[in-house]
Amino acid sequence: MTIKPSPSQPDALVQIDETGRALRSPPDLGSGQHRSALVNVTNVCNLTCRHCFVFRDENPKDPRDKIDDATLLHQLRVLRDRHGIEFMLFMGGEPMIRRDVVLEGMKLFRRSSIVTNGTYGIPSAPGCIVTVSLDGPEAPNDAIRGEGVFQKVKEAIHARDPEDGTVVLLQMTLTRANESCLEEFVEAVREWPIDGMTFTFYVPTRDDRTGLAWDDLRDRDPVVERLIALKRSYPRLIKSNIGALELMLSDVAMRYTGERGEPCLARETLPLYLGSGGEFERPFCCYGNDVDCTRCGAYAVFNAAYHQMQDGHESELQR
Repeated sequence: MTIKPSPSQPDALVQIDETGRALRSPPDLGSGQHRSALVNVTNVCNLTCRHCFVFRDENPKDPRDKIDDATLLHQLRVLRDRHGIEFMLFMGGEPMIRRDVVLEGMKLFRRSSIVTNGTYGIPSAPGCIVTVSLDGPEAPNDAIRGEGVFQKVKEAIHARDPEDGTVVLLQMTLTRANESCLEEFVEAVREWPIDGMTFTFYVPTRDDRTGLAWDDLRDRDPVVERLIALKRSYPRLIKSNIGALELMLSDVAMRYTGERGEPCLARETLPLYLGSGGEFERPFCCYGNDVDCTRCGAYAVFNAAYHQMQDGHESELQR
C-alpha cells in the first residue's frame, strides 16, 4: 500500500493512505536517538514456549491489540526519522503471521533482521539475518515449544533456497531445563544448511517461579564454560564471541548489567511492544518490564559491552 503525505501538510506526521484514510502517528516515546530498535508486529503466536518473555504478565501482550499494515508502516517511518533508527529487528509473537508487512517494513531501514519460530517457513530476505529459534534436539525442544515443532523447523530449513542471500541462524535459549542437551543439540544440527548458531540465556523476572532460571550466577558458570568450549571446537559454526561469553561469568557479569540495568548497553535499543488499543509502548528493556537484571542472560547485553571494549582498545592503539 502506498502511503502519501497530506497534500495540505506534506511534511506533517499525519498522513493519508491511498484510500484517503488518515493514519495516526505513533505515541511520544521520548526524544532520544536509537540506532537500533525492535518491534513486535503482532502479539499473536502459534506456540506457547515456556521461556518466552514477550507474554509475561507485566508486558503489553493482548492479542486483540492490533495495528493495521498501513498504520504500522507509517509509524515505523515516523519513529525511524524521529529517533534515527538504522537497524530494526522484527519479532512477535510470531512475525511471519504478518509476513508481507514485515518484508515491506524491512525496506525502511538500513539493516533489518527477523526472529521467527520457523513453523511458517523461512522467509527469503537477501542481505538480512533470519534467526530461527530452537531449544535443543527433538525431544527437549518439543517439550518447550510443542510437539512436532523440531521436525517442522527442520523441514523448513532444508526446504529453503540456501543460495538466496538470506543469512539463516539457529538460536537456542539456554535454561536449567535444557542445559544438559547443549552439546547434543550442536551435534544434531551442525550439518544443516544454516549459516551458524547463536545462544542466549534465560532472562528471569525478579520473582521468577518458572524453574528455568539459575538461582545464582555461579550455578550458570559451568554452562557458559561449556559453550565457550563448543565455540573453540566449532569456531565457524558458533557465532558467539568467547570474549562476550566470558563477560557472562559470575565474577564480572554484574559490571555490565547492574542492579537495575544502569550500565546495560542493550537498553540503548528502542523496544516497541504492541500495547493497549494497538499503540506502541516502550517497556523497561527489550525483555519487558519485570526483569531481574542481576541474573540477566541476554547475550546481546554482554556482546555490546565486549564490542565497546574492543572499539575502545582499537582507539587507544590508534593514538
